[in-house]
Amino acid sequence: MTAPLKYLFIRLNKRMKGKTMKRGQPQRLEKETQRRLIEAGMLLFGLHGLEATSTRALAMEAGVNLAAIPYHFGGKKGLYLAVLEHIVKIKLAEIGPCLDRVLAACAERSTGREVLVGHLREMTRVLVVAMLGNPESRACSQIMMQEQIAPTAGFDVFHETFLLRIHAAWSALLHRFTGLPLGSMELRLRTISIMGQMFIFRVGMPSLLKLVESDRLPDGYLEAITDICIQQAEALVAGFAPVCSGANA
Repeated sequence: MTAPLKYLFIRLNKRMKGKTMKRGQPQRLEKETQRRLIEAGMLLFGLHGLEATSTRALAMEAGVNLAAIPYHFGGKKGLYLAVLEHIVKIKLAEIGPCLDRVLAACAERSTGREVLVGHLREMTRVLVVAMLGNPESRACSQIMMQEQIAPTAGFDVFHETFLLRIHAAWSALLHRFTGLPLGSMELRLRTISIMGQMFIFRVGMPSLLKLVESDRLPDGYLEAITDICIQQAEALVAGFAPVCSGANA
């Protein structure tokens, strides 16, 4: 290639790269704006709820223009739904594999008591950490708690895609321990009861932090909470023998 042609090729190549970057830049900026608004929503909706959180506060927290909320999400409620979907996505990534293992073990009729108790302990541990393990976990679980106390238009999505999966895993496990029919009133209530013992630590978190005079859980508290929840879950099923034909049942 001659020198003039080589020079022309280099210039054209740089120009094409510049055009590619310019085309991709708006998309990257839009995704960044959406990410910042969702993170701001997780914080502010968790602290104040949907109705008490203003679009101005959300925009300020995200460091974006106020018009970005209707542009990207159609308004505050659209942003809230996006926050709920984001929470469900990250939480299912944390707990989904554990739920699948529990359901698989319960579906295998030869699974015995020792294995079932192991799954009970694992699921309790995973759920406690998912709710209380770090500030982001607590922000997510705060919004989840608000949805159960004062449901919004997003509750059905949250319930169908998230809560029912946890409920199904606990129901399957308790069914194996108790023999109560799946879908029965008593099994549903026992399932909600065992889930509630973990939720109560999230509800009571402000009081607990006040008692320990800290804005975060001191070292050892998360492990202690997990141990307490496991002990209470084991106590709930202690009087039952698993309904299975396993040799170690």
